[in-house]
Amino acid sequence: MKRSITFALLLVGLLFGMNTYSQVSRTFWTGANANLSLSKKVDVSFSPEIRLIDDMSIDKLILETDAKIKFHKLFQLGISYRYYRFHDDPGEYFNAHRLGINVRTNIGLGRFKLSNRFYYFHRLINRYNYGYSIETQREFREGIKLSYNIKGSKIEPFIQSEIYFDVSPNETKEFSKIRFRTGIEYPLNKKSSIDLFFQLQDKLNTNNPLRTYTLGVYYNFDIQKAKSKNDSKD
Repeated sequence: MKRSITFALLLVGLLFGMNTYSQVSRTFWTGANANLSLSKKVDVSFSPEIRLIDDMSIDKLILETDAKIKFHKLFQLGISYRYYRFHDDPGEYFNAHRLGINVRTNIGLGRFKLSNRFYYFHRLINRYNYGYSIETQREFREGIKLSYNIKGSKIEPFIQSEIYFDVSPNETKEFSKIRFRTGIEYPLNKKSSIDLFFQLQDKLNTNNPLRTYTLGVYYNFDIQKAKSKNDSKD
């Protein structure tokens, strides 16, 4: 665990110690996720989060809650709400709300676990710089994650990819963003764990392409441990 933390700190130094280019950005994300199992089929979670940009200033402050319903051993239906305050180009902070619905599929393949997530998000952004206005954004996302349970080790490495499709009103319907992520999940005890990851993100179909490198550190905590260890590996 000490080696993992040391490696993460070195990555932070590399990300923020490099010269900044106009089309490249480096960010650091951190937060926590508290999960409550109401039953074998229903979970709810609360997730505060902070995201920093190149100069270590705050880019986003996020509060999110999520409810997951397992309606089949392989499928989960999720409903989420996110409030966030974010920094935009004019140099001001804006408030936004995001409602989402998703379907998740989890398949166990021996020590491998394959997860697929399909999302729909609807955002309302309040802007004040030129008078009060509300901007509407809508998008679909498709994400695939493959993780591996190493025999005799607590560390569980994973790789993940996600693509965004913009369906916002009065906008061209097209792919807008793609992400690739790799990292590890490390359990601290039976009820908590830490996720460490490195992420690469590219904007698509834009006149100003931007590549973003992100280091993430998240803490996860189960308020009530699920009764069956295999429930999360279905």
